[in-house]
Amino acid sequence: MLSFGQYKFSPTSLRYSKEKRWSIVECIGKMPSLQNIGQGAENIDIEGVIYLNNLNGLNQLNSMKEAEKNQEPSTLVDSLGNVLGQFVIARLEEKQTSYFPSGLPKKVEFNLNLRSYR
Repeated sequence: MLSFGQYKFSPTSLRYSKEKRWSIVECIGKMPSLQNIGQGAENIDIEGVIYLNNLNGLNQLNSMKEAEKNQEPSTLVDSLGNVLGQFVIARLEEKQTSYFPSGLPKKVEFNLNLRSYR
């Protein structure tokens, strides 16, 4: 279970990456050198599924879309209570499959890309 601000979900998969920043220094007659210029951003890709047995799951997804538009940072916390830091939603994708007669999806798969905010 993860908590991202007011949103709580159990991901089906999670991928973490941290960028390193390097500058290329050109040298005459030699191979270019690399110089470390500091830490880069942390990225977390979260995949999950929402089964819409009730409208709460759909409301949460719509609320996450609004948070993506506002680009406000939120705190990411894991199931052990460890604070992973402040992140913003860089990308939110959804895939709807299998629909109720009313037109609402029965199942929504989502991919959430979070980027560290400092």
